[in-house]
Amino acid sequence: MSNRFAQQWLNILCQQVADTQAAALMALEPGTKKLRPVAKWLADGATPGDLSPICQRALATNQPASIIDALQPDETRCDFFAMPVVVGSALLGVIALKLQHSALERQQAVFDTLQQSLQWWQLAQGQSQLSDDFYAAVVNLLAGCMEQNSYPEVLIRLATELAQTLDCERVAIGEFHDNYTKVVAISHNAQLDPQTNLLQKIADAMDEAIEQDSIVVVPNTVSAIIQRAHLEVARKYGYGSLLTLPMLHCGEFIGAVTLLRSEQRPFDSRSVRLCEQALALIAPYMALKKIDEQALTTKMGVSLKQGLKEFFGLKGLGLKLTGVGLLVFLLLASILRGDFRVTADAVLEGKIQRVVAAPISGFLQSAAVRAGDTVRQGEVMASLDDAELQLELNKLDGQLQKFRREYREALSSGDLVKVRVISAQIDQADAEMELTRQQLQKIVLTAPFDGVVIEGDLSQKLGSPVDRGSTLFKIAPLEGYRIILKVDESAISYVREGQKGSLVLASMPSQTFSLVVQKITAVAKTDSGRNIFRVEASLENAPELLRPGMEGVGKIETGRASWLWIWSHEMLAWLRLWIWSW
Repeated sequence: MSNRFAQQWLNILCQQVADTQAAALMALEPGTKKLRPVAKWLADGATPGDLSPICQRALATNQPASIIDALQPDETRCDFFAMPVVVGSALLGVIALKLQHSALERQQAVFDTLQQSLQWWQLAQGQSQLSDDFYAAVVNLLAGCMEQNSYPEVLIRLATELAQTLDCERVAIGEFHDNYTKVVAISHNAQLDPQTNLLQKIADAMDEAIEQDSIVVVPNTVSAIIQRAHLEVARKYGYGSLLTLPMLHCGEFIGAVTLLRSEQRPFDSRSVRLCEQALALIAPYMALKKIDEQALTTKMGVSLKQGLKEFFGLKGLGLKLTGVGLLVFLLLASILRGDFRVTADAVLEGKIQRVVAAPISGFLQSAAVRAGDTVRQGEVMASLDDAELQLELNKLDGQLQKFRREYREALSSGDLVKVRVISAQIDQADAEMELTRQQLQKIVLTAPFDGVVIEGDLSQKLGSPVDRGSTLFKIAPLEGYRIILKVDESAISYVREGQKGSLVLASMPSQTFSLVVQKITAVAKTDSGRNIFRVEASLENAPELLRPGMEGVGKIETGRASWLWIWSHEMLAWLRLWIWSW
């Protein structure tokens, strides 16, 4: 294989791989493991870089290799790719590329392009009997097509180059779409009318080759391939020699090329091979060029069609069945309706709560009950020390006796002014004694009604002082309860008075109690790091086992909605708020 062809081949490869800065095709010296350069390529203004490490890595593993995001001496970052060149079982060399650093997702695309290009390099190595002119003709043909700016220009240039290279009278290029071929370009003719008989017959010949997935050469009496459409073109229009080659891209037919000559110049094997190799190289470029120039709506339609084709195909059947199942599930969830219930933490409270407070300041003497105990009306709950009050009462009694004696003396002496002063002092002493007696009567604290102590444990505070008015106990009746539901502020808008619901207590998880919303407080409060509203509800048919302070979970029935909305409304509300905040 000549260095001339290798250099032309490498130039085309570097044009196909974007952001290429340098490239080299290295060959192994016979009988050694040393590499010698066969062809090199360098972009304008780029530094060559050292390709030896990536080449040695690819040769050592006999696998494609890459070095991503490598720091260069000029402080730039580059990616290196290399792939061994193998023909049969023989390792011939390695191809290495230096690219400007880009996204990791393009690694596979680079390797795919290298693999596709190496197939033609391997083919050329395996067919060394062909002359350099043969490969030069192929490369010049490809280079001429790639110089064009638009897809129609590529078609016209390809038809013209093939006609000139192979000395053909006509060369027609057709596109395969919707199971039939349409001629889109023809050499030696600027104006194209697909309705002409010649072009229709040529399109039929292209369909004949595509349907048989074979190259058709006319005349050819040895081949068993059907040639009816080709023979009809030859008979009606005088073209005695025809050659039709289907074009493939990604395993699918994209079109065909038909070459026409006179009967005196039939197509030989060299012409067939040149066309075959040239079309195999140019077909992917033509397909990508056509897609790139399509309108946005057309690209969207093609992508949608391809996506639907892949979705309904057998590839990845398990994943597709899972996706279909999920879609059906979401569809049913959006149609079927269920009860929407607001869930909130609940606490059981008595409808009436009475506070037992300290009547006077003093010292705690006894505590007969504590939280959780059941008490009867009039039962002693606690008492205060009365020693100080008794001393105060004795003191006031002594003062009263003294004032009365002085009153009698002043009355006997006729001192009316003193009588009035002492009489007032006697009244004051009587009032203070009466107050002390009343305080003595209140030092024993009794239950105001039958109920249960829901707060207060003074058993560990005996002898400690208490202030007047301080809360010692809270009592709730054994009958008549209310439920306090702590509804989150995000769900309070769904709650209305009169709505029904259910309650499950932690102490009785197997039983469900019915409730009715009675009142919604208008002020929010913070509880466990979130804003909640207190919603009061009444219980229906409350059992005797209930006690104030029990906790559980309540659910308020607010109406019916689709299951999909019930499951997603919280996330949607959060999303709307987040979008609004931005």
